[in-house]
Amino acid sequence: MSEDKEREAKRVVVENGIINPGGAALVGFAPMYLALIPLTSYLTKPNSTVQKLSETLIKLVPGIGVSSISSGRAIPALSAIYLFWTFGASGAVSAAGQAMGREDGLDNNHPRKHIHKLEGLPLRIRSAHYALMENFSGFALAAALAQVIAPTDSQVVNLLGFHVVAKLLVHYPAYLVDVAPLRTLAHVSATSALINVCWRLATGA
Repeated sequence: MSEDKEREAKRVVVENGIINPGGAALVGFAPMYLALIPLTSYLTKPNSTVQKLSETLIKLVPGIGVSSISSGRAIPALSAIYLFWTFGASGAVSAAGQAMGREDGLDNNHPRKHIHKLEGLPLRIRSAHYALMENFSGFALAAALAQVIAPTDSQVVNLLGFHVVAKLLVHYPAYLVDVAPLRTLAHVSATSALINVCWRLATGA
């Protein structure tokens, strides 16, 4: 009887598309997004290395000078950089990856028709692009709230800068060169930084 129940359970699992039930254990990774919040706070203190990196990035935006970094314009500047790279630069690189993945190059009439046939570097290029887009909405929400509530709070701005640095300078390259542990760490810490921003804004910290 127990064997019949076991077979029935396996049948139900397979019918629901579950091939490896043990994969459910990855749900236990979720608390890491909260566990890394203290680390992001430590790394983004005023005058930290993260702040210097953020300031360097901000200065890449035409018209943004040193005086503008602390005048409430840092968040829009970071947003401009993130927008450009997420939807512009990495989008172009993704299209190039698709072109490299087909003998006939990019099919611009049906640009998404062949994406499920990509492998290797072309697939990683496209996946890295989509990973940025998937995370942009979280950044946009945190950045918008920060710009309204605390546009000159250096730690809040540094946390947003940490997210941008982690996603663009660590996560994206790690995705391309297939360094999974670094890619995962960058993603989790960058997401933790956004949670940290909203948490601070909610508590007035």
